[in-house]
Amino acid sequence: MRLATLPVLCALALLSVGPARAEPLKPERKIGTATDFVGKKPRKAAEDISGIACRPPAGGEYRCLIINDENEAAQFATLTQNAIIPGNSLPLIKDTTPAASGRQPAIGCPKQGGFGEFDGEGVAYADRAFYVVGSHGCSRHGGEYRPSSFLLARIPSASGQAGATELSWRVSDLLAAAGEVAPFVGKPLDADSNGLNIEGLAVVGDRLWLGLRAPSLDGRAFLVGGSLKELFKSGSEPAAEKPQLLAFTAGAQRGVRDLAPLADGRLLVLIGPAQDQEVPYAIVLLDPADPTAARELGELRQRKNAKAEVLTVLAEERDELRVLVGYDGVKNGEFEEYRLKLR
Repeated sequence: MRLATLPVLCALALLSVGPARAEPLKPERKIGTATDFVGKKPRKAAEDISGIACRPPAGGEYRCLIINDENEAAQFATLTQNAIIPGNSLPLIKDTTPAASGRQPAIGCPKQGGFGEFDGEGVAYADRAFYVVGSHGCSRHGGEYRPSSFLLARIPSASGQAGATELSWRVSDLLAAAGEVAPFVGKPLDADSNGLNIEGLAVVGDRLWLGLRAPSLDGRAFLVGGSLKELFKSGSEPAAEKPQLLAFTAGAQRGVRDLAPLADGRLLVLIGPAQDQEVPYAIVLLDPADPTAARELGELRQRKNAKAEVLTVLAEERDELRVLVGYDGVKNGEFEEYRLKLR
């Protein structure tokens, strides 16, 4: 697909310089887990936590949903002052193609695979519902198109209990129309091909933001936005809304690893290697209305075999934020709490 044939997008913002650097961040404390999160193999702790979102706290505790990207289910957890307590698993899909809004996309990955893991990479909470998005990329090692990775899930949670899961195929419609990044859909997930891969998710009002780990182009990382109402409307017709594409300079070979919204609509963006490069992870403050003002709040310390892929805001306190960061590649996410200065 040629860029010239794509529809004109809303709000494409390109930066000429990167976000200003800040001092390296130091965790205030580590937060352990009371028991193991469910891994892909029986009786094995999860080592690939890839997303978390929490309801507003009640009685000092947070009700959260965590995704492990190699499973077909998400898992609830309770975050207390001292620990994260894993709870019940929540199946997102079964072993067969589900009923979902929109139409299953035809993706030109190098190989065609079967319906399998959800490959959840981002979790969000807004308006009494959790959202989980699949990677929407070819499988990392086999280069397969697995339809189960191309779904968006909505889980109502008005009373703290999970309602019936709703599914949508329409994120692929947004990506296919997303201008500069659209040609990378269905490309292999390697540094040469720079194949598109979602790793961040945030919801602000009706706006769903998708953070792209790749492609990373000329030092720029990308967010794609769309309407929740449009994504989950009934019927099989594709999404009619043109996507919103935001680009900001994250630094060479860096893309989005997670997103977290603030109360005023701004976003925290966890950035890191677009593939497996040796580049630092950092947290950036981004205003979708003015991405040229993106500002780096600090780099995370380097950790052996640990990839920062989980970010959520615990509290906004005047000019400070308390945030939770978790890691892929280590048991149970090895969560840490950070305090960020906004000024």
